[in-house]
Amino acid sequence: MSPRLELLHEPAKGTKNDSPPLLFVHGAFCDASCWALRFMPWFARRGYDCWAVSLEGHGGSEGRHYLAAVSIDDYVKNLAATMRRIKTPPILIGHSMGGYVIRHYLSHHIPPAVVFLASVPPGGLASSSLRMLTHTPQMLMKLNLYQHGVYDPEFIEVKEMLFSRDAPDEAVEHLIRASQPESQRALMDMTLVHPLAIGLPPPVPALVLGAADDMLIPPADIVGTANLMDARAEILPHMGHMMMMDTRWESVAMRIHEWLEDGRFGHRRQRETASPPASAT
Repeated sequence: MSPRLELLHEPAKGTKNDSPPLLFVHGAFCDASCWALRFMPWFARRGYDCWAVSLEGHGGSEGRHYLAAVSIDDYVKNLAATMRRIKTPPILIGHSMGGYVIRHYLSHHIPPAVVFLASVPPGGLASSSLRMLTHTPQMLMKLNLYQHGVYDPEFIEVKEMLFSRDAPDEAVEHLIRASQPESQRALMDMTLVHPLAIGLPPPVPALVLGAADDMLIPPADIVGTANLMDARAEILPHMGHMMMMDTRWESVAMRIHEWLEDGRFGHRRQRETASPPASAT
């Protein structure tokens, strides 16, 4: 039996455009509300029908009492069930772990298009964990303590880890209120990834965006996702991991909007090993 999942909805305002609906998928340690602060109202005002799901054990969805045992495959099933609830197949927009879930969803489904924001790369979190162990070991230790419920990060720590230096307090406080432990099994699924298990996805139009100042998912990992999706990695400057809530969130929304407005969902590119930073607005 499928769990009951929280599904936020922001109907299109004014004249609805010709694009399919948008379905936003959150990352680890938070829920669907991370999209409701900025992105959902912004896209709804431009005629998009917007949805955001809280994965199993997150936000208002069922599964809190057994969250530690929920797997990435379970999250993929959550996404498939949510897709069936929306009458018109939506474009998928995933952040961090949400992007990783979407990539696995593509193994058996073909949505109209996909957008990845600071997505966990195909090889998982091993490179990110090693990078933190080398450069910011205290941050990695505090993340592990938080995951086990024995540490509550302070406001300034959340800001330094996930946002740019000039991020608005409102956004940081919103994320802190929505924060929660993540499934231990899902984190392990994203850490112990066998290279031979990374299959090529179907030819789906994809936009792959990363943040230049991301302390969790560095630009090199964004290139990995882009290469797999046969897309171009676009690294946006002066921005932290929480791209949809940070100070320059609207530059992210504008880039997605421009790509969606292009009838071809952007030009497909040859696989590449690097990409110059995109300009910010």
